Amino acid sequence: MPSDDAQAARFGLFFSRYDRELRRFLGNYLSDKSDVDDCVQESFLNLWRQEAKGTLREDPRGYLFITARNVIRDFKRKMRVRHSDHHVPLSEDLHGLRSVENETALSHREGLRLIEAQLEGLRPSTRLVFLLHYVEMLPFDDIAKRLGVTTRTVEREMARALEHCRAALAGASKDIL
Repeated sequence: MPSDDAQAARFGLFFSRYDRELRRFLGNYLSDKSDVDDCVQESFLNLWRQEAKGTLREDPRGYLFITARNVIRDFKRKMRVRHSDHHVPLSEDLHGLRSVENETALSHREGLRLIEAQLEGLRPSTRLVFLLHYVEMLPFDDIAKRLGVTTRTVEREMARALEHCRAALAGASKDIL
């Protein structure tokens, strides 16, 4: 059995000689470059195992390409089982998207906190009209019926609530309301 250095040198020669050809061969069957890379690695790993055992013939090309074909079959079988073609890839910039989403959520929570604080300063009837409209999403007519007042009264209460919030929140109200 050859020494480890001799095996490594011989394997390096195999790699430099067949890597490009093997990649082209695998590229005919696989469209994703990372899948080709994985299959090349697996094929050369099998070749290395045979070299380490000392059972590799003088010309490893035939063994390497038969191994590559089997690696492709195994790979495609695994993909069918996993239904990977139905998966939606995640964005490469997932961390960036999350930070933008977090900042947006934080600004919305801060805006809601500010509005809640301002609602405490309103008369109970004005606060109730505001909450019925913006939280329960009721139109003015339904709010008027529920409270037993006219639609015009609901409109005035809403105008009063919005004016109070706008004055208290100054520039932030444009983004919030």
